[in-house]
Amino acid sequence: MKLPRLTVLLTILSVLVLTLFPTGTALAATCTASSCNGMDPNGTTCWNDAYNAVVRYASTMYNANKYSPGCIANWSYTRNTSSTYLAAQTVGVYTYHGNQPYLYVWNNMWDGTGTVCTRGYMGPTVQNYNVSTSNACA
Repeated sequence: MKLPRLTVLLTILSVLVLTLFPTGTALAATCTASSCNGMDPNGTTCWNDAYNAVVRYASTMYNANKYSPGCIANWSYTRNTSSTYLAAQTVGVYTYHGNQPYLYVWNNMWDGTGTVCTRGYMGPTVQNYNVSTSNACA
């Protein structure tokens, strides 16, 4: 039985593509532990596998201590039910202040090999916060 040339050509092409671009390969971490310090997690592999390690609530806002096991890094993620001035803080390290009303903000990553604490803040104007969460440590 003769196979049509198109079928043979597609089979060969498929084998080449799967050989050159294997499926199921893991992506290398963008950074690991202390090499993540100060990096924005958005757009990195760290953002892709992150989960809420600890969440704290205050009024209509919550703060999540995000943790990426692939990158071994944490960051603060603050969200509110409506747009307001928010801040995301990694305690003792760095605070990101939203310069306009947002629904959510996050800050840069920090080495997750030890305990990292985060906090969230909200208020009527930038850096004028009247609500904050307790520390979310992980």
